Amino acid sequence: MNNSTYILSLLLLFLLIGCERQIGNDTIGNAYINGQWFDGSEFNKKTLYSVDGKLRSKTPQRIDTTIDLSGKFIIPPFADAHTHNLDVEPNINEIEEQYLQEGTFYVQVLTNHTSKVDSLRGYFDRSSKLDVAYANAGLTSTGGHPFAAFEARALNLSWRAMIYEPEKIRDSRIGEGDSYWLLDTKEDVENKWADIIATQPDLIKIFLINANNHKELVKNRRLGDKGLSPEVAQLVTEKAHRSGLRVYAHVETAEDFRLGLNIGVDGFAHLPGYSWKGTGGNENYTLTDDDLEKAIEQDVVVIPTANFSKVYATQYKADGSFSLDSVKMDTVNTFLNNELYRLLKKGIRIAVGSDQIGYTTSVELDHLNKYITSLTNEKLLTIATKTTPQSIFPNRKIGELKDGYEASFLVLNCNPLDNFYCTKEIELRIKEGYELNYKIKPQKKN
Repeated sequence: MNNSTYILSLLLLFLLIGCERQIGNDTIGNAYINGQWFDGSEFNKKTLYSVDGKLRSKTPQRIDTTIDLSGKFIIPPFADAHTHNLDVEPNINEIEEQYLQEGTFYVQVLTNHTSKVDSLRGYFDRSSKLDVAYANAGLTSTGGHPFAAFEARALNLSWRAMIYEPEKIRDSRIGEGDSYWLLDTKEDVENKWADIIATQPDLIKIFLINANNHKELVKNRRLGDKGLSPEVAQLVTEKAHRSGLRVYAHVETAEDFRLGLNIGVDGFAHLPGYSWKGTGGNENYTLTDDDLEKAIEQDVVVIPTANFSKVYATQYKADGSFSLDSVKMDTVNTFLNNELYRLLKKGIRIAVGSDQIGYTTSVELDHLNKYITSLTNEKLLTIATKTTPQSIFPNRKIGELKDGYEASFLVLNCNPLDNFYCTKEIELRIKEGYELNYKIKPQKKN
């Protein structure tokens, strides 16, 4: 054999080995047999496989492990689309374990400390147990929400300082650029936009609070009763979209919701009326049929945060004690139930969001299950496991149990369509083909 023939033979051998390895990698997988898989409306008994972290219905050439699911019920993981957790390092592990224990794999943080997130980006990456999207600092105006809440923290003051010592907070600006941006004019937007984008947010959070009365509200020096002006909010939304970023709006009233639709936001962090005290009329919070038509046309996402009906119905006293006004809470829940029925009937996308620091997805899921009768078990399960994860990571194949989607799912001991409480009976947690032991802390990325 001459040298040329020998070299050609070696090259051919290497190519064949390379192809063999590639095929082998593609066909290694796990088999999940005797499981009942949720298809969005019912459970079907079948066998599925995970191959390289993806679900497959076709049997691969090689199976590493076979897992007998013994007739148990399989659903996609949960998601929390509105939280302010996961930006403070001391309690990261505790909150992460809460999320994973309840079966939440995907989280969207709508306003957080950018400086703290910088050090956590490697912690919550695709190889970690939780997948987290951060909006970073919220965009508001001088004195607007959430300035006071975050500035109080920056000054090491309790939340009570917002109410009883506002003068200590009003003129401070320690947190600007970290937990909030103050944008009073279009010029402010132009001057600060490069710095906002430099923090690498995954999306943008804006605040619309009684926005149509913005000019009147800026005349007072009250804290928290305003957000962005309509013209500034519109410019921010346009710039964010040009940068490829989604925009979620905090809203209080139906007028705020309407403004959000008019400027083209992608989602709403609240349903109008979530903060209603239950007294007086609810006209300011009731969406019109035209609003709903426009919402479905623009395919927006609405996060109800209905559990706040309990928060706002709780009376706190100076001595630290509190009591719940159940009549007030029931009044608000009845209103939210009726509004959600209208949104659902129209086909508007609803997502689950807790929005209470220290609490996780289950606080909202439990509330929706108990108080919002317009949600059937099937619909709530679909919202929690499909609509919500897909709204957070729209470019990923998650939230459904079918070919090509990420092999991430929960194995339940009983049927949640019969009893939604079964979503708490989690036997197994699988993330991209790997079993999770949520009590083991994930390692930081090297």
